[in-house]
Amino acid sequence: MSTAQELGSPASPEVTTGSGTPNSPRRGSAPKRKKNKALRSIITTVIVLAVIAAIGFSIWYFLFREKAPESDIMAAPVSRGSIVSTVEGSGNAKAGENAAITLTAAGTIQEVFVGVGDQVMEGQPLYTAISPEAETQVANAQKAIDDQTAAIETLRKNVTTAQKALERAQEELADMRGRVSELTTTAPFAGKIIDAIDLEEGDELSAGEKLATLVNDKRMKLKLYYSYAYESSISSGQAVSVSIPALMISIDGVVEDIEKVSFVSQEGGIFFEVTIGLDNPGTLTEGMDASAVASSGGMEIYPYANGQLEYSGREDILTLQPGKVQRVGALRSYANVSAGETLLVQSAEAMDEQIEVLTDAVEFAQEGVTAAEQAVIDGEAHLTELQEALTKAQQGLDNFNAVSPISGTITSCTIGPGSEVPSGTTVITISDTTNMIVEITVDDRNIPFVTPGMQVELSDWNGNSYIGTVTSIDMTNSESGYSGMTTYPVTLTVENYSGTLLQGMWLDYSFVTSQSENCLTVPIQCVKNIVDTEGNPWTVVFIEAEERPENAIDFEPPEVSYGLPSYPTTDEGYWPIPVETGLNDRYNVEIVSGLNDGDIVFSAYMMTGAYG
Repeated sequence: MSTAQELGSPASPEVTTGSGTPNSPRRGSAPKRKKNKALRSIITTVIVLAVIAAIGFSIWYFLFREKAPESDIMAAPVSRGSIVSTVEGSGNAKAGENAAITLTAAGTIQEVFVGVGDQVMEGQPLYTAISPEAETQVANAQKAIDDQTAAIETLRKNVTTAQKALERAQEELADMRGRVSELTTTAPFAGKIIDAIDLEEGDELSAGEKLATLVNDKRMKLKLYYSYAYESSISSGQAVSVSIPALMISIDGVVEDIEKVSFVSQEGGIFFEVTIGLDNPGTLTEGMDASAVASSGGMEIYPYANGQLEYSGREDILTLQPGKVQRVGALRSYANVSAGETLLVQSAEAMDEQIEVLTDAVEFAQEGVTAAEQAVIDGEAHLTELQEALTKAQQGLDNFNAVSPISGTITSCTIGPGSEVPSGTTVITISDTTNMIVEITVDDRNIPFVTPGMQVELSDWNGNSYIGTVTSIDMTNSESGYSGMTTYPVTLTVENYSGTLLQGMWLDYSFVTSQSENCLTVPIQCVKNIVDTEGNPWTVVFIEAEERPENAIDFEPPEVSYGLPSYPTTDEGYWPIPVETGLNDRYNVEIVSGLNDGDIVFSAYMMTGAYG
């Protein structure tokens, strides 16, 4: 059998007998042909699948296979230049001043002199109207002020009356407390008690009652008369010798006083009075006879006659206040006392009760003064409210014949001649757009660079430029964001005489915060943050060097994602060097230390092969 036949080519027709049974030589041919046909189908299927697989692999290989990247290092030289740090943002423009005229009472419009878009000057008439209601409000407000002013005057008189009552109560209390101190009787000076009365605890005493006499017996005095013939021989301070006949002793004395009286004796002689003082040795008493001899030029001068010794001081001890005896001190005849020593103490029960009553009276009077003063304060506060109400009512009345409160542009006008306007209606709005306000916010990193009067560059979406001046920095209304940064409102004033800056327009702003001239700079992407092998963070720049620099940092580069290298390796000739950075702008950063002018540093990888 030929190959073609084996693959199913046509064969000779079968020979059959009359009975229809095939001849014996052809038995078994049909099964072999079926087996060959199945084999042919399998082989065909395998070939088709192989072709499809080859096509799919080709598509993956050329289109979707991740190719190993081919990359080149991009390097940059360290150079000198200038760094300017700026702050940028945006803010909304508003009219520098707005004024709205609102009617506080119903009225009827008579004439209107302006319309929307008109330019008006301050004080320019806007419209006229009539309002009986507004006139009534002004009259009522004025009457309320007059009534309140009269009431305040009465309240002030009440304060004066209350203050006088308080002063009287305080004086009575002070007097009573002073009288309490007078219940204790003390010795006014050092001396001896004489003629003391007998007292016991509980005895009732009246004011001004004599308790005893206190005399100064430590020093005695003696009055003698000398002839005018010796007028020039006796003087104050002169020493004399005092003789006491009863004791037959002489004591030194001194002339204390000379009175040029005219004492005439029975013999017709004329004498003047001399007072002599002498210390009491303890044996002298009042009433003893005594004489004194003065010496002058070797001559002894005698008095006309002896005199009698007297105590140098004497005072009756009297009670100053009525009251019962509580304690008797040194109040005994012939007792020696010192100055200020307690002689008698009287009970203060009655006065204590009066003091308590007077204390309550003082407190009550003080409360009266406080209440009266508070009434005046409240009255004046109410008067202020009434004055504000009058001002508002007057302004409301003025609004019916309004003039422009500012210079600007009419931005709204809702009235016309004959309009009936209800109370509370805003009829005209005026905006002054010659000076605009732009409100911006500056974060806490840059707010120290903002100062009043500083100029800020502004621009609108159409490219128009403006200059804003910082007029307000509100440090009290700061806001904290989710990032932990705090922002502060800053107000800029912008001149807009050309009128190109419209209300509500958004403006971009920028201003310089700091600047560094002739400094070392590198592209900002050259500065990296890494962690060394000991876990310490560093700010570095990868510098190109043939050998390892002394200050290079040891670190383990992170695993490189397929197709995305992050850092150069030492095998590529780059080493991480710590640097200190300064200012930066959008593109470059200042290198304060760590690099030299002309050093070559790693910037990034330039990928020549990537995904897809």
